[in-house]
Amino acid sequence: MALISLVFTAACLLLSYAVARQYAAVRRLQHIPGPTAAAWSPLWLIRRQLGGRITRDLSELTKKYGPVYRVAPNWVVISDPFEVRRVWAARGPWYRGQWYDMFRFNQPVDTVLSLRDDAAHNALRSKLLPGYSGKDVDNLHPVIDRRIGDLVALIERKYLSTEKEFRPMDLAQKAQFMTLDIISELAVGRCFDCLTEDRDTYGQILSVTGSVPLMTAMAVVPSTFVLLQSPIVQAMLPKEKMEGVMRMMALAQENAAKRYGPDKIEARDMLGSFVSHGLPHSNAWLETFGQIGAGSDTTATAIRMTMVHLITNPGSYAKLQTEIDKAVRNGKVSSPILDEEARQLPYLQAVIREGLRIWPPVAGMMPKLCDTEQVISGVRIPPGTNVCWEAISVLHNKDIFGEDAECFRPDRWLEEKDADKRRAMENIQMLTFGTSSRWECLGKAMALIELNKTFVEVSQRHHHCPACVAY
Repeated sequence: MALISLVFTAACLLLSYAVARQYAAVRRLQHIPGPTAAAWSPLWLIRRQLGGRITRDLSELTKKYGPVYRVAPNWVVISDPFEVRRVWAARGPWYRGQWYDMFRFNQPVDTVLSLRDDAAHNALRSKLLPGYSGKDVDNLHPVIDRRIGDLVALIERKYLSTEKEFRPMDLAQKAQFMTLDIISELAVGRCFDCLTEDRDTYGQILSVTGSVPLMTAMAVVPSTFVLLQSPIVQAMLPKEKMEGVMRMMALAQENAAKRYGPDKIEARDMLGSFVSHGLPHSNAWLETFGQIGAGSDTTATAIRMTMVHLITNPGSYAKLQTEIDKAVRNGKVSSPILDEEARQLPYLQAVIREGLRIWPPVAGMMPKLCDTEQVISGVRIPPGTNVCWEAISVLHNKDIFGEDAECFRPDRWLEEKDADKRRAMENIQMLTFGTSSRWECLGKAMALIELNKTFVEVSQRHHHCPACVAY
């Protein structure tokens, strides 16, 4: 009986401690509004992450609670664009939260996406930036041109409707086939041939769609990542959804191994640039693996959503096509188009900016921490609080982009004549890439090249029937 009494007393003490600790956590942010359930448990946020509508759900909360609100016991969301820029500033007291640990891919070595120490992160970025920018990569533009050509060839081979046959095409899928083919050839020197075979040859897309929702949900409680390293949990994961990840890892390891040692291969490609700038072998394959996932899905999303909004706005589509046709007639567009030529097409640039603004391809919460108390939008933020952004409200801000900010209207970028207002629009829109923070997307330059070329090349060949290309 004495033992039972002791166990019962210990259990009561532990329960009391847990309740007291949770109550203290709730009181810590009680001055910040938000859903009641979110104050007590991360389950509210986890459920919405798994539901796939987190961006829309947070946008609705912004309308209800204002620019600062709580979504979990230690998580706060902000939607004031200028405050987001301040938190993300190149120099400031904020640093990455534990949420970024999910990009470590269960390995002991950090990637540029997971590194939270600013000094180490900056040192790693310096080794990667020349490769991502294309400065040290001889085949960047030829690879992009070839794969866009493969997309056009696939459309012409299988998806042009006739008077007797309707041949619909899943643009979302084909766009990702193209971006996968591009990044695979640039990152590992081996094109996946998704476009030529018209299928997800390595299972990468299935792996991403199967794992990302789970990873982002687990990132709300980073301590759960240790579960993924358990053989029992790994055995329970759907094998068909993990096979693509394992193939990518094996391919990245195989390719990186060839760049080190006495018989190493030297090449002026992306991995060659990383190696020449001192990237260790232990980091090389992980960065390559990360490129394949991060570098394909985000750019594909930008292409998908921009094209969808173009097709559903015939006036904008017609203006873009008129600009391209005129440039072709005047000999200002090569075949395939050069990146510098595309940058001289003002309506094309407006379309790309508007596409990235209306539906940001990267809308993750990306929490930042600060060791000192801060004030955001007049609200006191205690030290150690995860402060996240709400992308949709930031990029649809009516004070910045006008009363029709929720509408796709590329003309807004050409109509604004006030230099200061135009600069403010550009600064906020470029938050899509994390500009100009210390965490700016390394793949920004490459993504813009792909966007510049894709819309022109596809439009040149199939402008007579945009619906044939899109659906």
